[in-house]
Amino acid sequence: MPSNQSWMAARLKVNGDVMTYYAISLVALMVLFIVGHWARYVTRNTSQSVLYRPITAASRVFRRVSLRKAPGFTSVGHSWLVVVYVALNALFSFYRVDCSKLGNLAARFGWMATGNMVFVVFLALKNTPLALLSAYSYERLNSLHQIVGYTTLLQTALHGVLYTYSFMTSGKTYLLQEDVVTAGIVLGFATLFTVLAGMTLRRLNYELFYIIHLALFVVIVVTLGLHRPTFEDKALIATVLMAAIWFFDRLIRVARLAYNSINNEATIFPLPNGGTRIVMKKSIARARPGKHCYVWMPQIRAFETHPFTIVATEPLELVVNTYSGFTRDLHRHASNNPGASLKVSAEGPYGTNPDPMDYDKVVLVAGGAGATFAIGLAVDMLRRMTLDSNKRIELIWSARGRDNMTWFTRHLNDMITHECAPKIALKLHLTRVETSSTPSIPTLPRLSSQASTAATSAPGSILEKTLESPVLSAQTSSVALDKTALDVEKGKEGERVEYIEDASLATKGFTLPVLYGRPNIEASVREAIASVAKDKRVFVAVCGPTGLVDTVRNTTASCISVDGPSVELHCEQFGW
Repeated sequence: MPSNQSWMAARLKVNGDVMTYYAISLVALMVLFIVGHWARYVTRNTSQSVLYRPITAASRVFRRVSLRKAPGFTSVGHSWLVVVYVALNALFSFYRVDCSKLGNLAARFGWMATGNMVFVVFLALKNTPLALLSAYSYERLNSLHQIVGYTTLLQTALHGVLYTYSFMTSGKTYLLQEDVVTAGIVLGFATLFTVLAGMTLRRLNYELFYIIHLALFVVIVVTLGLHRPTFEDKALIATVLMAAIWFFDRLIRVARLAYNSINNEATIFPLPNGGTRIVMKKSIARARPGKHCYVWMPQIRAFETHPFTIVATEPLELVVNTYSGFTRDLHRHASNNPGASLKVSAEGPYGTNPDPMDYDKVVLVAGGAGATFAIGLAVDMLRRMTLDSNKRIELIWSARGRDNMTWFTRHLNDMITHECAPKIALKLHLTRVETSSTPSIPTLPRLSSQASTAATSAPGSILEKTLESPVLSAQTSSVALDKTALDVEKGKEGERVEYIEDASLATKGFTLPVLYGRPNIEASVREAIASVAKDKRVFVAVCGPTGLVDTVRNTTASCISVDGPSVELHCEQFGW
């Protein structure tokens, strides 16, 4: 018996040491990203310097490859990171393990699963320190969070299967009836159901998934503690650490919600085609258009918070598309009670998109409701710009219908009436042709990106002198024309141009030209980057459907060159 205890103590020490090495490896990987981020930040204005040119060249060659889309992954760089992570797990799962006994291998998989459970929780923290130290906020780490979750499940399953087989072959099946083993079995099934919920319910019914996910997490923490209930084997330290960082993150969020709820109300307005505008009485600290915050409206859902992109901060404004659950109930309440005031709170902001004011040219691409991100950034930039500013903005927005464009009428108005309006080029595209009983709209030859830019940035009165077209109402409450819709497919020889005029601007002679048809995103992004001098900086940001994001990602990556301008890419989407 003493020899057996000595052997168990030696195995415990080895496993503890290996877990320390694994933790150090993960920290080193994070430090590598942090150093890379700050190195690029420090050298951002010295890219043409002879001293920093070799570093800049190497960085651009690396980013030209790593930013591209990879099959099954968000980017090539993401795939590399996953390979490194999997390699580390493979290494430390077998390092210094005496495989002559299945119990040794089973124990190691249990240790690896425990360590990865802590890592899973760390990657899910809303207030992750990585957001401050690097360019990676929690939503950009979500895909890695899922990969680590799958790995944890695999290691947990191997831990249980190998131990069960070992007990059965050695005649020790009575051990399966012990309380600590029972807790481990419950832990294993809770981990399994958590992963299955993420794979199935997450996209079908997110609110139900979130409730199940949270409940199962509590089960995992409790059963992990019961499975290894003493500090002697050090596994309980990991359990306490996992619970502590999760609780601290929740405490921060609840404290923000409580503070921001004081004397705070939201006025809600229904928008056409399922949209809802939320305008809060009080803003939140450090709020900035393009970031997102979690909103709590107890009269709609008392125990839920939901993330929405910030469109404006003075006052805090959110524009919400309707899907199901909370957004459906919110829109229904706004439709039945337009202009109603509701108790509200918000916490955040979250997101790590760069400050567009640090760049000479900003290219914003949006699809559908992704305009909440792009238009918010554009309006905020104009607000901060002066007449002598040399910065330029190009905004490309495609939407299925005219109703969706009316969601942002006021913000579009602000753009075209701002004193810096000549510094922004608007390209508004409708991907569905809307016909009516009004006179037909002339069909024009397809415009090049340069011609489109020039046309959309010109005053509407000038365009109206050369093109006869109906003026459409774009008030936020309704669209004047009765219409039917038919899809516009790619490859049409011409684009139809209309002008959306808001009633508030009728006396000023401004209209918003809209192109019918799908925009040539690849050509527009290439031309925008090519138009910038090599000593300047370009910021390309995209928010929208996956196909649109992938197109902008690949195009922007291909435009990064050693002798070209400095190019920064930001893809606003949940999942990295």
